[in-house]
Amino acid sequence: MVHDPVATDRQSLRVRSRIRRAAVTAVLLLCIAALTAGCGSARSSEATAARASGASAGVDVGESARSDTCAQWRAGTDAQRAGALSRLRKFAGSPVGSSTLMKNGHVLNEKQAYKLFQDVCKRHFARAFKLYKLYERAAAFIGHAEQ
Repeated sequence: MVHDPVATDRQSLRVRSRIRRAAVTAVLLLCIAALTAGCGSARSSEATAARASGASAGVDVGESARSDTCAQWRAGTDAQRAGALSRLRKFAGSPVGSSTLMKNGHVLNEKQAYKLFQDVCKRHFARAFKLYKLYERAAAFIGHAEQ
């Protein structure tokens, strides 16, 4: 029985190529599964924390400090805005890293934060701005460290 060495090498290359593609596909699928496994857990843990602390669901402009936008600020009532300010202050004033000099993040007083959001959020282009980003950037300049 005579084998063609060139044909055998081509067939071997095709088999190795298929195995390599299957391995890459498997790795990609595992990565996607790992990345999507954690999706949704942040909201459920925030909701659990809110229930545990006694916070009511209707006393805020949005779902969480990280998702509140200027559009939600403008649509909110005074009570909802006060709830958002409280949550943002707690979020921004939480412990930061392992610094010995600065234990907690900078915060604004309620009057400063309310004026900031009223001034920025009245502009139409700002409707998708995240409140926590506005808050933390302003607090870095004019805020004080939470004690």
